[in-house]
Amino acid sequence: MRSGDQADQFDSHLDAKILQHPLALTTVILIVTSGVSVASSVTAAAMRFPPHVVEIVAESILAGIAAVLLTRLQLWRTVGFQGLNPPRDLRLYWVPLFPVLVIVPTAASRIGQIGLEQFIVYLALAGLVGFAEEVAFRGLILRSIAHRGPWQAAIISAALFGLMHSLNVFAGADAAAVLLQVGNASAVGFCFAAITLRTGVIWPLVIIHGLTDLAGFVTGGATIPVATTVADLAIYFVYFMLYVMSGVILLRHWASVRPMTMKPQIIHST
Repeated sequence: MRSGDQADQFDSHLDAKILQHPLALTTVILIVTSGVSVASSVTAAAMRFPPHVVEIVAESILAGIAAVLLTRLQLWRTVGFQGLNPPRDLRLYWVPLFPVLVIVPTAASRIGQIGLEQFIVYLALAGLVGFAEEVAFRGLILRSIAHRGPWQAAIISAALFGLMHSLNVFAGADAAAVLLQVGNASAVGFCFAAITLRTGVIWPLVIIHGLTDLAGFVTGGATIPVATTVADLAIYFVYFMLYVMSGVILLRHWASVRPMTMKPQIIHST
């Protein structure tokens, strides 16, 4: 539980910074993210650059913007780069980590096939994506709309997170696979939002997000969704239900909700 002074300091940070303008903040994030993503896809197609090179450049730009923003406005701790309190909250991360653990054997067996150089490329890209997206959607957007209540905040941020993945169509991804990815990303976003509302911390999700993408890149041999199989549909359905149900349970039973004010605010345990 945060002390009164810590809670007051937390809220004063929020009031003093850009998080008090949720609509403007969300709009800017979506415009910048979609603009960089679409521009990178168009550039890769027009200039015939290797897709992974353009993707790394694009994600480096987004991650750099996020890092500069957090540094200049001193928002690192505010958006969730701080210690877990209490440390036992680490138990909340088993659901988002589960799919990674399941796919590790397959991913490990694929490393030898794709080569060390390609693996390093995937590792760098996954790390950049994990950082940039968690800062944007759980660190900034979710926190800026948390005053709407935990359910609305989680659902809205999750829907935006899912829709952003539709931009993969511009990179030449299979339309059906992208539709499936949008649904899965929305469920992931809902679960991640519920955890963030409970803990106020995002750095474990940055790591898990990066590991999830890395495992997907390695096993799929690509950074964008390809054709979808019946097996994929079944797996995505199981994970979709797992993410959604864990988010619902967390918001209903595990989160101790402080009275919501008109200030942007995160739920903390008592």
